[in-house]
Amino acid sequence: MVFLSLGMCFSVGEGLSIAGQVRNPEAAAQVGPSQVRVLLTNLGQGFLVGIGTLDGTRFSLRVPDSFRPPVTPLSVCPGVSVTPAAPRTYTAETLLIYHQGRNAAATLIQADDPTDPTRRGQWVFSDRAATLRGRCTGLNTHYDLKLTQGWNAVTTVTRSGRFEITNATTNLPYWVQPVLTREARTTFPTLFSGARTAF
Repeated sequence: MVFLSLGMCFSVGEGLSIAGQVRNPEAAAQVGPSQVRVLLTNLGQGFLVGIGTLDGTRFSLRVPDSFRPPVTPLSVCPGVSVTPAAPRTYTAETLLIYHQGRNAAATLIQADDPTDPTRRGQWVFSDRAATLRGRCTGLNTHYDLKLTQGWNAVTTVTRSGRFEITNATTNLPYWVQPVLTREARTTFPTLFSGARTAF
């Protein structure tokens, strides 16, 4: 199991728990006054990976230990080396907060700033340990990332047009973004259908 507390990760097996504090609760109130859920998703696939509850400004969520992410071969750009071999990975890239009664949702980001972040966090599952190093040929994207088998907290650092993909090492706060939709079940029909879920 992996426990993330305000972004820090502690590894014990392959499960995942995330806990944190929302730094701008007034934005969360725009989604709903109470009974607000926190969802860890893969929006591209419409997959609900983890679920929890926002209690005041604090939340925690859990991905079931039994969940086996639908991993795919990791595709890396030329110039980046992967040792010992490219793993199969799965990214749970988006946290949402959601209020069922209002059918409203907003993105919840883990970042160093709510509007102009230079560091952002996300979660990647890897089927094996691997190290990624190097710069993408023709791009300003650099990798210095060690993946363990199971869930990994990953940070993207942006500095003057340079992008660094690395392991999470600092406690990044959580920020609710402006309301994304007030028709969440229509905007994300697969996500809310219950057809693709870790539960």
